[in-house]
Amino acid sequence: MRRKFITPLYIFNMIVQSIINLAAPIALMFFFAYLLVSYASTPTFIYVIFILLGVFSGLFSMVSFLIKASKALEALEKQHEEKELSEKARSNDEGGSSAE
Repeated sequence: MRRKFITPLYIFNMIVQSIINLAAPIALMFFFAYLLVSYASTPTFIYVIFILLGVFSGLFSMVSFLIKASKALEALEKQHEEKELSEKARSNDEGGSSAE
């Protein structure tokens, strides 16, 4: 019996985590830019610089998360296939010895 690894809940989880990985650095950089403009009296173009840095770091974080998650899923599927093959081989060995 083939087990289904990618369920709708798993896909929803991946989408939510990807959005969080993208949005968190952007929000943090916006907050730091706000603090710099408010309390250190830096020019307002610092918002643009920090938000762009947040977007790039968020994209990098999201892509690296998706790559790691896909590698983990592939490893899990491979492990499951190896387990199924070993169980089939064991059942064939037991079935063959009991028939003799």
